[in-house]
Amino acid sequence: MVETVRACPICDGRHGDTLHSQRFVLSDDKALASSSAIVACTRCGAAFADTAVTQQQYNELYAQRSRYAAGPAAHATDHDRDRARFKDMAAAIACVVPETSTRIADIGCANGQMLAALAARGYTNLIGIDPSPGCVAQASSIAGVGAYVGSLSEIPARAAPFEVVILSHVLEHVRDLKPALGYLKAFMSAGALLYVEVPDASRYAEFAWSPFQDFNTEHINHFSLVSLANLLRQCGFDPVASGAKDILSAPGMPYPAIYWFGRLDPAGTPAIERDTALPDRLREYVRVSERLMVSIDSRLAEHLGGGRRAVVWGTGELTAKLLADTSLGRANVVAFVDGNPVNQGRTLRGLPILAPRDLPSGDDVIVVASILHHDSIVGAIRDLGLRNPVLGLVKDTCLTSAF
Repeated sequence: MVETVRACPICDGRHGDTLHSQRFVLSDDKALASSSAIVACTRCGAAFADTAVTQQQYNELYAQRSRYAAGPAAHATDHDRDRARFKDMAAAIACVVPETSTRIADIGCANGQMLAALAARGYTNLIGIDPSPGCVAQASSIAGVGAYVGSLSEIPARAAPFEVVILSHVLEHVRDLKPALGYLKAFMSAGALLYVEVPDASRYAEFAWSPFQDFNTEHINHFSLVSLANLLRQCGFDPVASGAKDILSAPGMPYPAIYWFGRLDPAGTPAIERDTALPDRLREYVRVSERLMVSIDSRLAEHLGGGRRAVVWGTGELTAKLLADTSLGRANVVAFVDGNPVNQGRTLRGLPILAPRDLPSGDDVIVVASILHHDSIVGAIRDLGLRNPVLGLVKDTCLTSAF
């Protein structure tokens, strides 16, 4: 048991059991912590990253570096999957909120795909709020949507009041959960409804396609249905309906999620149910991820030894872990490449992050530093006509006979 830097976001406890310690090598301008401990609160069982990074630092990160700011064209395959996901979410909301004139706000709306799904069902009173000006510009272009720059902790007063608020995959990113939800209530009508959807930490181990995928710099709260209901009750919402779902994060790779509908109820009882199962489920996730990481490290060491020049394609969360904890950090990396314009032009370990079109063809090994997006990256390499040998983290590719 350790005394935590950060109070438990559910019960305010200050002691936890350390489940895992994770290190990161971040781009040179990313002002977040280079390591983080994942702890389980000894009082209520909630799990969270014990980080000293402030809410303001996270707000600035999402305002400046939203991966959605470049628009759906930058993530074409992701966009297709997201459209299906948001269509399903809109259907679930329509079952509970049938009146299409209801004033609905999507906070953390990204480029507005959820709002577009609601508009397609006939909803006419839609509000989008996001910290990224680029995302707000895209959401504003959707017919029937009014979009504003803001966040869960900085809501534009002119956008309110809201009869329904959607927080879809937002709360796992928020450090100061109870203050944020307490602040939100002032912008909601009496009896308003809150829809919250987050990753399902109780099932991480069953969907561990990539090692420690969910223990990253941005997901700092790890929820189960129990802990999410505890949070809602603590903040004056009565949890009224919940469920679990699987989201397709990449072809053949589903991702676990949970949701609650909560009704604003200032007279509710803020009871806390101890989550006895989540800590052990996360320990299993750590074991599964450790086995994956050892396998990847062995593969990298085998093929990148002897000072062989390597290009790392992908600068996301997995790359940050691999550079910190595997042979990739000791390899002769000569360049980084990323398909998202938001990351291009930044530097990582003193090297510029290139756009794919700027990578010259040659003999340097291209390390596909993504498991979820391996196939789409290989497709991009093929389309560019690059003759480099290609190394996948868990599987070979048809572009090279070297591996």
